[in-house]
Amino acid sequence: MRRLFSFGLILACLIGGASRAAVRATLDSSRVGTGDSVQLTLERDGQTDASPDLTPLRQDFDVMSVGRSSNVQIINGNISSTVDAQIVLSPKHAGQLTVPAISWGGEMSQPLILTVGAAAGGNSSASTAAKLFVDTIVDNKGPYVQGAVDVTVRVYTAEQLYQASLDFPSGNDVLVQQVGGDQNSSAGKNGRQYQVIERHYVLFPQHSGEIRLSGAVLSGQVAVRIRDDALSNDPFADLLGAANGVAGTKPVRVHGDPIVLEVRPRPAASGSGPWLPAQGVSLSAAWQPQSMQVHAGDPITLDLRLQAQGLTAAQLPDLSTMLPLPPGLKAYPDQAKLKNTAQGDVVSGSRDQSLALIADRPGRYVLPALHLSWWDTKADQARDVDVPAQTIDVLPAAGGGGAPAPPTGAAASPARAAGGAAAPAAAPTRGSASLWLELQRADRPWLLVSAGLGLLWLATMLGWWISRRRPPQEPAAPTAPAMPPPMAKPADAVRARGKFHEACRRHDASAARRWILAWVAAVWPDPAPTGLSAFAKKLSDPPQVEALAQLERACYAGAQWNGETLAMAFKDLPKPQAHAVAREAAIAPLYPKN
Repeated sequence: MRRLFSFGLILACLIGGASRAAVRATLDSSRVGTGDSVQLTLERDGQTDASPDLTPLRQDFDVMSVGRSSNVQIINGNISSTVDAQIVLSPKHAGQLTVPAISWGGEMSQPLILTVGAAAGGNSSASTAAKLFVDTIVDNKGPYVQGAVDVTVRVYTAEQLYQASLDFPSGNDVLVQQVGGDQNSSAGKNGRQYQVIERHYVLFPQHSGEIRLSGAVLSGQVAVRIRDDALSNDPFADLLGAANGVAGTKPVRVHGDPIVLEVRPRPAASGSGPWLPAQGVSLSAAWQPQSMQVHAGDPITLDLRLQAQGLTAAQLPDLSTMLPLPPGLKAYPDQAKLKNTAQGDVVSGSRDQSLALIADRPGRYVLPALHLSWWDTKADQARDVDVPAQTIDVLPAAGGGGAPAPPTGAAASPARAAGGAAAPAAAPTRGSASLWLELQRADRPWLLVSAGLGLLWLATMLGWWISRRRPPQEPAAPTAPAMPPPMAKPADAVRARGKFHEACRRHDASAARRWILAWVAAVWPDPAPTGLSAFAKKLSDPPQVEALAQLERACYAGAQWNGETLAMAFKDLPKPQAHAVAREAAIAPLYPKN
């Protein structure tokens, strides 16, 4: 009998200890309005270093904050302790929600019921609507992949918000971009007056099929109000911050409605080019010079501008890779300028890009039309924009291999075409001063070319006449070896090489071009190359040829240039090839020497 009594006593103690170790859960309110927060308190007997598992709460609630405290009591010599966790929750949606059981240190709390509704927090009969809610409007729930979806988010608030923020989460499925600024207004709804804050977003779905995403989330603080009559006789109301019925603030978080998109794939009728689902697309081109006539080695500039409504600038294609070029014509694209603008609630992207087209041989070059297809999302059909075909007439190099002709009209130097200052023309002789002034006044390029050719012919005849008047020289002895051409001083080559590498270290493209040509002229036998293109043709090393091409593009575009690659490629000059052929017709240099 005594054994049975002892066993019962031990069992009662175990049961009592288990009941004391249970987790108790309470809510500070069983009914809250949309956007309000509620505090969940968990109490556990005994001390523990473990934390409650809040994962089940995140399905229907946002966890705003978590606090922890402990309490130790000694009553009649008996010591008892408890641990409390204070968890502020914000419901994600309205309805009757279940606060699930929470595990803490191996013990479970009991589930609780919370009612979340529009008028749950109101005591007045006029409180028929929530004090704070978010309204979401989606213009098109069936867009094309990568097509724009306009979303309007309106925040309705009937009380003052503090430290408020509105976020629209994005991810791998959808890119989100805000358009324009916020718009403030007021409106009455459901018998209550609201302040309305409106914001526009554009969504770009990244794949076809069904896409589900959370709506906008409003976070902030609202004032906590208590009854004024409770403070009427309290002398410490102002000190405690409870004047005018306000006793601090509490956090709120309101979720907009989730968005579900049924994204359509790219239609087969859109072709195989770049995919551009837009509300409108325009493509324009401008040529400089407009006469479409240049000399060999001189650039003709093509300025392209592509605009699209309903797309960002990053979605627009690089047109320089789509431009068809005939053989003999090379394109040197400049860095594109991208810009996004907002027109109401529609985003528009633009891409501006300039290309320098250069031909090193004279002739007529026909550029085919540049064709670009896009998809009209309003009419749901394919459309096209084009740059018409153009013909470029490339004349022989100015001066026939000598100094370039004075820059006028279509024969202007590349530096002038690129916006830089042209090299000064050689001073005219006294006998031709009046003729030169007349040619400068005349706006007739062909007259200038004809006069230049006439002067060159007169100079050739004068040189032939002088050579005929010189006394004949005695021929060298048959056995004497032929004298080599006069060589440049070694000091000239050393100085040019040093100046070239110094320019590379300074990343000065113009100086590097000038000194590498001087270095080549000092080391290589006659005829030395007169330009980078002619020098590159005499090289067989692809890295050296590519480094010269980069230098040539940098000199024309005026962009930043790194000289390390060129300096590494030309630590020393390669020896001229033994099978060098006779000099080709000289081409006027692309850039005037400084």
